[in-house]
Amino acid sequence: MIKLTPDGSEEFPLDLFFAFMKKVATDTNSQEIARVTSLLDQHQIKYKIHTVRTRSNVGMAFDAGSYARANLAMYKGSSQPSFVYFVYVSRKDYARARKLLYGS
Repeated sequence: MIKLTPDGSEEFPLDLFFAFMKKVATDTNSQEIARVTSLLDQHQIKYKIHTVRTRSNVGMAFDAGSYARANLAMYKGSSQPSFVYFVYVSRKDYARARKLLYGS
């Protein structure tokens, strides 16, 4: 189903949109994704980023409650909430992007 955004343009579902693109990078480090997207920008390769949280809303609420009951600062001494970043480029730009990013 195609939805309209507030400005009247069409919004395509993610699964339909990504059917025409290829994944060129996957990482949990936002700095690495920034490096990747900066290189793609410099070479005028269009891309889309899809971000997925690795912990659900329920899990994050459980963490917050646990830290509050223990009277600790959230995530002090533990890992920050993690995200997985996926970078997609068009199929026609995939080979060029791959060579630019990884040399192969």
